Amino acid sequence: MKKQTLTLAAALTAAATSAQAGIDRSGQDIGVLFEEGNYFKFSFANVSPNITAPAVGPFTSTSQSAVDFSTFSFGYKHQFNEKLSFALIWDQPYGADIQYVDGPAAGGFAFIDSSQITGILRYEMGNGFSVHGGAFSQKISGRVLTASGLLEADSEREWGGVAGVAYEKPEIALRVALTYFSGIDHQLTGTHALPPGAHPFFPAGVSTAAAGTVSMPEAFNLDFQTGIAQNTLLFGSIRHAKYDGISLDTTSTLGDVAPGAANDVNWVNFVDDVTSYELGIGRKLNDNWSVALMLGYEEGAETGTTFLAPAGSSKSIGLGATYTHENIKISGGVRYTKFSEKVVNGVPFEGDALSAGVSIGIGF
Repeated sequence: MKKQTLTLAAALTAAATSAQAGIDRSGQDIGVLFEEGNYFKFSFANVSPNITAPAVGPFTSTSQSAVDFSTFSFGYKHQFNEKLSFALIWDQPYGADIQYVDGPAAGGFAFIDSSQITGILRYEMGNGFSVHGGAFSQKISGRVLTASGLLEADSEREWGGVAGVAYEKPEIALRVALTYFSGIDHQLTGTHALPPGAHPFFPAGVSTAAAGTVSMPEAFNLDFQTGIAQNTLLFGSIRHAKYDGISLDTTSTLGDVAPGAANDVNWVNFVDDVTSYELGIGRKLNDNWSVALMLGYEEGAETGTTFLAPAGSSKSIGLGATYTHENIKISGGVRYTKFSEKVVNGVPFEGDALSAGVSIGIGF
């Protein structure tokens, strides 16, 4: 029951990926570290969001702001001995896929990608307690188009740290794990194409070299599970990501035409931390099949100053199933997410998203 329901939780987490209040996608999940023995897992999710605004002022059509996207992750866990194990995880922790078809932000977009490689050691101290820690390498890249122009930039790989503690009581399938991820400061390099009329020296527009900074938030993950009846498990998680104060800022050098001059742009600001809550119940039907139901809530700001973050708070419901045969587990999940209204520069946005995910795990 323990292994099957944990895989259900992972599948539902993958399916929960959506256009959220922040730019979280994977939740930096390290669940593979707690699988038994040696283990490999692959996860895939596809998300179809629908976030719109009604006609505003002279605009007579609805603005569609979010577009479909997919995410992948891989995880490998190796058990060295009874006390020491190691996990290597590749995922896409942050991202954005925003494109405005019409309305006051028509033509604007933001496509942000990230990749992260995490290595974690776990040491079991006895009496149910264990500690885990390691490091992760993260890279981001993206394209953003606003009234300030087109920014295309990426970062080198930067390093951060992860540390945590867990308690387990196998006889009642109890586990509580707290994990901390450090924030990372990224130095960005790329180009900034100024639109016509944006600078007096370049009335027709110009493409310039750009450099800037952006930080990915530090975060705390609390994951838990416990048996509540025969073949029945209660599980859930809380994630708090410290987005407040994070911004994307660049400086473009204007070259020989205007020596010493520069063009500073603030592309996006986050003004609130983001906390996500999930609670689920799993049920083992027989030796091969398990099912699960999960509810979720994510806090988000009701107002904002950037059209690049139109999603407010969200509520979600997810369903999943796992099929187990010998050392192979296949899990699938679907999730429906409803976003509350968020007012961005006077324009109200709301909508929903449908997500589907699958996870394949092999023990050996």
